[in-house]
Amino acid sequence: MSNKIKNILAIATVLTVVAVAAPASAQTVEELQAQIQQLLAQIQQLQAQLQNQTGSGSAGNACTFTRNLFVGVSGDDVKCLQNYLISQGYSLPAGATGFFGPQTKAAVSAWQQANGVSPAAGYFGAISRAKYSSLVQTPPTPPTPPTPPTPPAPGPETPQGGAGSVDEWKLLSSPANNREVGEGQDDVKVIGISAKASKDSDLAINAVRVVFDEGTAAVRFSKYAKDVSVWFGDEEYARVDASEFTSDNNWTKTITLKPSAIIKKGETANIYVAVSGLSNIDSAIEGDTWTVDITNVRFTDGTGAVLSEDPSTAQRTFSFESTVTSQNIELQVALDSSKDDVNLSNIIDIDNNNDTNNVEILAFTVKVKGTADILLKDLPVKIETTEAAGTDFDDPDDVINGVHLLKDGEEIASESLSTGDTNDDSETVTFQDLDLTLEAGRTYSFSVAVDIIPTSGDIDNGDTIKASMTSTEVDNIVAEDPNGDELGTSELTGTAIGESHAVYDAGIKVTFVSASANRSFVADATGESDTGEYKITFDVTAFDGDSRIDKSVEVPDNGSNAAGQGVAAGLTISAADTTGWTITGNLSSNTTDSEDTADTFEVDEGTTRRFTLTVSVTPDEDSYAAVYLTSINWGSATNNSNANYYTFNLNNFRTDSIFLNDM
Repeated sequence: MSNKIKNILAIATVLTVVAVAAPASAQTVEELQAQIQQLLAQIQQLQAQLQNQTGSGSAGNACTFTRNLFVGVSGDDVKCLQNYLISQGYSLPAGATGFFGPQTKAAVSAWQQANGVSPAAGYFGAISRAKYSSLVQTPPTPPTPPTPPTPPAPGPETPQGGAGSVDEWKLLSSPANNREVGEGQDDVKVIGISAKASKDSDLAINAVRVVFDEGTAAVRFSKYAKDVSVWFGDEEYARVDASEFTSDNNWTKTITLKPSAIIKKGETANIYVAVSGLSNIDSAIEGDTWTVDITNVRFTDGTGAVLSEDPSTAQRTFSFESTVTSQNIELQVALDSSKDDVNLSNIIDIDNNNDTNNVEILAFTVKVKGTADILLKDLPVKIETTEAAGTDFDDPDDVINGVHLLKDGEEIASESLSTGDTNDDSETVTFQDLDLTLEAGRTYSFSVAVDIIPTSGDIDNGDTIKASMTSTEVDNIVAEDPNGDELGTSELTGTAIGESHAVYDAGIKVTFVSASANRSFVADATGESDTGEYKITFDVTAFDGDSRIDKSVEVPDNGSNAAGQGVAAGLTISAADTTGWTITGNLSSNTTDSEDTADTFEVDEGTTRRFTLTVSVTPDEDSYAAVYLTSINWGSATNNSNANYYTFNLNNFRTDSIFLNDM
């Protein structure tokens, strides 16, 4: 520390002491306090200069750890740890997110190995915290300035005025009947009344008599409640233990307010009685009801007279419920609508010789409804596989080597499918011991990814894989409320059912471009009919090999794929059928390829080619009509007769419906 700063701090400290010790006759207390505050501000400024001169060092950004950190937890302490690890050169590609995931675990493990912490398991516990503290130096603490004198606390307010009274008592509409007090829920207001003071005097409310009645309750009040409190508005004035309400005193207690609550003359105040639930209410008595009444209020007016009145308002009924019931807890599962590329049927490009890992096949959300956090422990997901042809495999575990659960894009768990041939095309995998805290009111994004064996193994081109969470899987989710009680099936709702994905080591992917519907001919004479012209434009991309698209068109689609059918399309009409209608179709491309033939279009590997399906419809009766794509017949450039049918993610490949007139 420089001599200059030392001298300034010393002078400031002396000035402060002198100001504090100065006699009140020289200056007012307010003037002295103003001088003290000014000197304290100067001292704080000098302390900041001192810290800047001494250097912040590693301890300038030191973290404070009060708990163990491990995979699944989150918070500012996790973010601070991540920033420290990054500053020390350890890899955290996702950055300081505040969530302790596999990346953070790996960085902690590397730091532990480098600093002699054993075991280097990536668990940041007491040993790691001690090592961290020894590595981070603490800068010198600046001198603490003297604390200015605290003015004496004001005494209890005295009501002002003459003889006073309560002009009007009213039962408040909120809280209403049937209020629920949940397990571990503090200060639930179960009854409220308003008191209007007369214009002659303030009123000091000294005590409130509270009476409970068992209603449907089967045991004593203290088996349900922890305590009872009295509030004026949102300010607490008294609290007593629930055990003070007994059958001996008929569940009645006069609760003294400390200090008294003042209602100013002519004004109205709201008086509430609140109840806190025990953290563990026996399930046998959950749902039991009690009634509560305020039968007497004692108050003092401006003359010092102590008065008591019965408000004579109605009772309120309330019940004691589980946390799930009282806080409306619900865990809701749904497909992630922003991830159609994952959830809708599609083609997965897999390798012929090596595993294809971390392929996302289901994206879903988990929403926590209600007012309480939940702890997600186990999450089941159903995996299904089907064979395009043959009997190369019996179970999903024959073709899937691993299943992964991701949260916000980061893996949080992985499981293997059970082994053994059971000739079952589906299996449920459960991600266990997640211990994820999901906050009330938030929606979380999850996805399921799989590792798929190569086509040189038992899996073949055209085989499909699907992941879903049906009502069965959702019902088997294990989640706990803040009291450690498991959510029941009525609190676990929704489904997330993805579509099937086909695997190919070479093939095509199709992307929608546009669709249109117009009248190419408008009937204007008897015996004529409108002609509708429908166009669907799409792009085809070939991967891992050249592909061929059959030029022929089948419309309307007869519903059965067959080699050589080309592009198949369906019709949506309002007429009974298409008898007598004239329907033609044509497939064209906006580019040419030297390897095109009279029957096929060539799409070279790694390139994209645009096609347009044009359908002409002339009806035999008045009808609305629309066209939609159902299938694209394709094959490899070397063997087009080995037909494949692209039927994936074609939901949007359709035109508008237009009215066609038959005159």
